[in-house]
Amino acid sequence: MRPLAAVMVLLACSGCSSLMGSKDVTKADFDFGPVPAASSAHHTNYSGVSIMVYEVTAPAWIDNSSMYYRLAYQNAANPMPYAQSEWVMSPAALLTQRLRSALSASGSGEIVQVSADQLAVYTLRSELFEFEQVFDQPGRSRGVLRLRATLEGKGGWAQRTFVIEKPAPTPDAAGGVAALSQCADELAALIDEWAAGKRPNGREAGDVDGRLRAANRP
Repeated sequence: MRPLAAVMVLLACSGCSSLMGSKDVTKADFDFGPVPAASSAHHTNYSGVSIMVYEVTAPAWIDNSSMYYRLAYQNAANPMPYAQSEWVMSPAALLTQRLRSALSASGSGEIVQVSADQLAVYTLRSELFEFEQVFDQPGRSRGVLRLRATLEGKGGWAQRTFVIEKPAPTPDAAGGVAALSQCADELAALIDEWAAGKRPNGREAGDVDGRLRAANRP
């Protein structure tokens, strides 16, 4: 009986071990997903505008792959990273890729072929200030993107701060990814319209100057 009892103990321990292992949370890495088909169609409407997108810059605390959330109802001044969820690269790098893809821009320093009938060629420089999931209540959150863009071209320049918010479908990291991905896509659409001289139809705030100023800055 003793050998049989020993085997049963080993099996029980093995079962406990596998059961405990099943509770381990697998680390997840996220990006924005494929560029929506609507983005390409949207850009076609403004094919006379070409935008060269430079690398988006960001403060050191978010210039990494961490995915941040903030409990506004508890301690709004304390951004916290998810333990088991991250971006595949920094939000600034992801935004750079998305803007270049959506706006059909060339990479920094590349030569842009300009046709005779092309309306305008701009360069876009951006500073990312906020990119996080904000929980207003334990079960309700939103993605928040805040970015200042500087558009230069045709002997002038303009600067605008975009603030875009989207509700998260679920109160977790995956919900935050969905909301922030929508924020990134809307940002590309707003910048495209801005460069084309259209009035953006999305939610934005802090418009510094929607017109192109003279290039000789004070």
